[in-house]
Amino acid sequence: MTSELQPEDVEIDSAETRGRISTFTGSFLLGDKRYRFNGIAVMTIGGPTVGISLSNDTEAELISKGFSREQLEGILAEVQRRVTEGNFKVSGDIRFLEE
Repeated sequence: MTSELQPEDVEIDSAETRGRISTFTGSFLLGDKRYRFNGIAVMTIGGPTVGISLSNDTEAELISKGFSREQLEGILAEVQRRVTEGNFKVSGDIRFLEE
């Protein structure tokens, strides 16, 4: 795999929001395949703080395709940036729960 591959078409499939904290699942396109991720967003005074993670199976698959851990971190950082900046689509349900 080339190091130039960047995640595209970031999509949030489902989200639950309680107060200032949202948890969500989604996917992104890398090359010709979609990969799933989980995330959390916390609204703070300076804007949202977002964390994204891949499952162990997805990490192992990408590493077997030739990606280094450093490249995976770059891919996750790009997905995280897009979520933080609102550069994604919502394709599923968003639930707002009471505190």
